[in-house]
Amino acid sequence: MKILIELSEISLEERMRLAQVTSDIDVLTALSKDPESQVRICVAGNSYASPEILCELSKDEEDETRQAVAQNEKVTSEILSQLSDDEYWEVRREVAQNSNVIPEVLMKLSSDEDSDVRIAVAKSNKATPEILLRLSDDENWVVRYSVLENNNVTPKILYNLSCDIEKNVRIGVAQNDKITPEIFLRLSKDNNWYVRKAVAQNDSITPEVMLELSKDLNTDIRRIVAKRSNLTSEVFLQLSEDEEPNVKEDLAKNENLPQEIILKLSKDEREYVREAIARRKFLSSEVLLQLSKDKDWMVRKAVAENENASPEVLQHLFYDKIEKVARIAFENYRKKI
Repeated sequence: MKILIELSEISLEERMRLAQVTSDIDVLTALSKDPESQVRICVAGNSYASPEILCELSKDEEDETRQAVAQNEKVTSEILSQLSDDEYWEVRREVAQNSNVIPEVLMKLSSDEDSDVRIAVAKSNKATPEILLRLSDDENWVVRYSVLENNNVTPKILYNLSCDIEKNVRIGVAQNDKITPEIFLRLSKDNNWYVRKAVAQNDSITPEVMLELSKDLNTDIRRIVAKRSNLTSEVFLQLSEDEEPNVKEDLAKNENLPQEIILKLSKDEREYVREAIARRKFLSSEVLLQLSKDKDWMVRKAVAENENASPEVLQHLFYDKIEKVARIAFENYRKKI
């Protein structure tokens, strides 16, 4: 009675602040009966609130109070089970998001009429493969996509979703680091180029799929492959014969380019491919000397700017017919002597 009298003498703002921070159970019990809903909401969110207090507040007439109970990190699974039948969808969503929720409750909520609740279930780390399998067949594609974000997703579920009619779901599968070589290969032949692009960008891509994508009809996808660091010799060779100059230019900038491909591209008909080679680090003197005699002045300029060009190569450029090339070569030469 004394606590109630004292609490009635302080302002609403002070009672709300007290309800948020106090660890005194008697005070929290008193504040849980406060006539102002803002105060009860604060009590419901307090991690020191006892199960008895939270149980009482889970029956509160205010939706926001029950929602705060469902959000409380100390709420029991029994109370969450009770709140999973709440008429207010945001309460049920918070139940699904609470780390204390049990799989049985999540299974029930996986059939919830509200898609936001089902999305929360799909993202819960308490969702079992059985629950995720059910949600992978949900009518709402956002729910199906959310399944992909769950660490408990299985290869079987990923395979099912790789056949999804919604391209965004298939893109999500292609970005997942758990997909199998079989799924990689399937998606590398997808009729939507955004899906194939996601496959090309996946760090776990297999050599077989890289080769498949190096022949893709979409230039952007082949360019993505050309920039990857883990290409096989077969893929390097395939891309070095690409008809799109931008693909070969990207390939020329690849740090892991084999020597034989460097030599091949240094003689490419496109000047900006040869220029990209001329700007590479650790080029052999043979290739640099060859490019210092290139018919295109931008290629020769790239050689003149190359920090690894030998004094002999730079001296060759002292007499270049383009004054800018000669000047850059001389300045680079002076740094080496």
